Amino acid sequence: MSAPTFVVSAEPGRVVLSGDIDAFDIDDLLVVLTRASDEHRRDLLLDLSEVTFLPSLVIGALARARADATRNGTAVTLLVRERTVPHRVLHVCGIPFETATSAAVEGAS
Repeated sequence: MSAPTFVVSAEPGRVVLSGDIDAFDIDDLLVVLTRASDEHRRDLLLDLSEVTFLPSLVIGALARARADATRNGTAVTLLVRERTVPHRVLHVCGIPFETATSAAVEGAS
């Protein structure tokens, strides 16, 4: 497995991602999401505000994480900044997300 091309800041219930997330990073991303959500038994806030590349495989993983959480009675909330790659991609794919201003995102980190 190669070194990830994205940066992760994770704590229980919250993950902040930044950089390029590519198809080669999918396994690492799934591990991070599963651990931070306590095997999808805890609500998870996933901040994608600083992500610069988000391919379809990653979108599928995000959709799967949301579905797993829903089955367990929890939620994965995707947080994006307006006019960013994640904002556009999630909007086109019809995946629910919340938008935040720069100040709100920086203050939540």
